[in-house]
Amino acid sequence: MIQYSFVILSEAKNPRISFAVAMECSNRGTALALCRRLARKSLMQKKNAEKDRMRTMLRTLRCWMIVVLLGFLGQVALGESVATMPAPTGYVSDLAGLLTPETKASLEELCTEVDHQAHAQIAVVTVKSLEADPVKNQKASDALPAPSIEEFTTALEDKWKVGAKGTDRGILLIVSLNPRKYRIEVGYGLEGILNDAKVGDIGREMAPLLHSGDYNQAIPLGTREIAQDIAADAGVALSGADAPVQRIYREQPAQPQVSPIGALIVGVILMVVIGVLIRTGHIGLLFFLLFNLLGGGGGGRDDDDRGGGFGGGGGGFGGFGGGSSGGGGASGDF
Repeated sequence: MIQYSFVILSEAKNPRISFAVAMECSNRGTALALCRRLARKSLMQKKNAEKDRMRTMLRTLRCWMIVVLLGFLGQVALGESVATMPAPTGYVSDLAGLLTPETKASLEELCTEVDHQAHAQIAVVTVKSLEADPVKNQKASDALPAPSIEEFTTALEDKWKVGAKGTDRGILLIVSLNPRKYRIEVGYGLEGILNDAKVGDIGREMAPLLHSGDYNQAIPLGTREIAQDIAADAGVALSGADAPVQRIYREQPAQPQVSPIGALIVGVILMVVIGVLIRTGHIGLLFFLLFNLLGGGGGGRDDDDRGGGFGGGGGGFGGFGGGSSGGGGASGDF
C-alpha cells in the first residue's frame, strides 16, 4: 500500500490530491513524509521554472541591448559616404547637427532668395566624417581609405548637381568634422564671380570661427559673403544678406563629439543596470527606462533636420537643377 501511494504521490501534481491519497495510506507517518518530500520537490520545480524564465528574459534583453548598442555605435562612429547620403530636402543639409534651427532657417531663406532672384544655387553641407563609398562584396578587413575633402565634394556635386543645367551657377560649401576641413566648390557658371582666390579668402575668414567651434557664426559668414558677391553681380538686393556679417571671434568650446569607447562604456553600464533591475524584480521600471532610451533621444535633431526653414517666402526649395563643376574652389583646415 505504501509503495502504491508513493507512486501516486510522485505522479500527482496537485498537493491537495497528494495529501488526500496520503491520508488513505495505512502508515500515516510514511505518508506524511512522502507529502513533505513531494512538496519540497514541487517547490524546487517552481523555483527552477522561474529561473528558466528569468534566464530566457535576460537572454532576450541582452540581444535587444546589443542591437540597440550596435545601432548607437554605428550612428556615433560612422560618418557619411557620398553613395549613402540622402537626397537633399533643402539648401542646408546639416548631417553633423552643427547648426541651430534658427541658423538653419536663416540660411534656407537666404539661399532661397539667391536661387529665385540671382538664379544661382548654394548648397550648405555638414558631415561628421568623410567615408569612402561602399564597394559591392567588400570585406570588412578591406576598408578603403577615406577620400580627401576635394574628392568627396566633387563626388557630391556630381551626385546632387547644384545649379541649373546649362548655366551651372552652383556653389557647394561643405564642413567636415573628421578630418576638420572645409571646402567651397564653385560651378562653371560662377567661376568668373567667385574665383579660387576669392573663395580662398572667404574660407580663411571662416577658419578661426570653425576652429573655436562657433559653427553658427562661421557657416553663415561664408554663406552670406558668397550670396553678397552673387547678388552684386546679378544686380539684385537680398534681404537675408543685408544684415552685417558678424566677425566676432569669440571663444566657444567645440561641440562635444562622442567617442566609440565612451559609447561602449555607456552601453556596458546600461546592461549592468538592466541586469540589476531584472534580478530585483523591477521589470516595470526597466521597460520605462527602455522606452525613454529608445523613443526619446533625438529631439534636437528632428527640429533641425525637418525644421521647414526652406518654406520661406518665395516658394522654398525646389531641388537642384543639374549643374556641374570643374573642380574650381578652395579648401582648408580648421
